[in-house]
Amino acid sequence: MEFLHGDRVRVLGKPEWGPGYIQGGSRNGRVRVRFKNVGKKVLDLQHAKLMKVALRDPAWFEQRAREVGYRRQLDELN
Repeated sequence: MEFLHGDRVRVLGKPEWGPGYIQGGSRNGRVRVRFKNVGKKVLDLQHAKLMKVALRDPAWFEQRAREVGYRRQLDELN
């Protein structure tokens, strides 16, 4: 998989690192990533299992929040 500058990623097996952003394109099988919780890392793509994260439309988040809030109200009634 190719990673481009600005791609948002996560490392499988390292959820504590949080989301990261590719700081440059992959070179020689390595990629530079800035993670929210641990800062900059240079990762070897043969060993690090990166997963691209798709950003969702804000309207999706609003709809999801309404659904979750509705479910909580139903749970409180039961």
